[in-house]
Amino acid sequence: EVLERLLSEHVASLSMAHVINLDEVVQDGVRVRASAGAASFRRKKTLHKELRKAQRRVAQLKQELDDDPDASNRRIRAAVERAAQEREARIKAALDKLAEIEAERERRSKTNAKQVAKQKEPRASTTDPQARIMKMADGGYRPAYNCQLGTVANGQIVVAIEATATGSDRGLLRPMMMQIEQRYNRRPRRYLVDGGFNK
Repeated sequence: EVLERLLSEHVASLSMAHVINLDEVVQDGVRVRASAGAASFRRKKTLHKELRKAQRRVAQLKQELDDDPDASNRRIRAAVERAAQEREARIKAALDKLAEIEAERERRSKTNAKQVAKQKEPRASTTDPQARIMKMADGGYRPAYNCQLGTVANGQIVVAIEATATGSDRGLLRPMMMQIEQRYNRRPRRYLVDGGFNK
């Protein structure tokens, strides 16, 4: 929230000082490596199995904490219990993300049935559930985000930013334009993007 406010105030100050002009905005995306490891991505069956294990571990630690009167060890066990609860929450978030991915595939299967049929079973990360495996600039595939940057053409100052889990730029023009309009109460006269945004 603070960063959002600072960005708006910074750009407004530069605009009022006539350092930048919001008439022409350029948008492009860059893939940024996520903190998730490639090995943290799991399929639905494995995620459910991991969730059951995490829930059993949380229950076991709670029971141990209740049974053990030793106060000094309680803090250590409480920390271990918190870690187990955080893991359980991350696995639940991964399952939620997996449900979103499956719903998106179902929607796409109506128009691109052959392409969807070729894809492997979807996976989600237990470390960073929002990240997706994307093709990077070097040709490799790693967990990443597609960070969209909106900049003024003259001055190259960032005026809007959005991190998405979508591998392509398709469909990301409108949300950025709406963000600029909401943030600065105006639309750019000219908006420059690559051809991939129009597909």
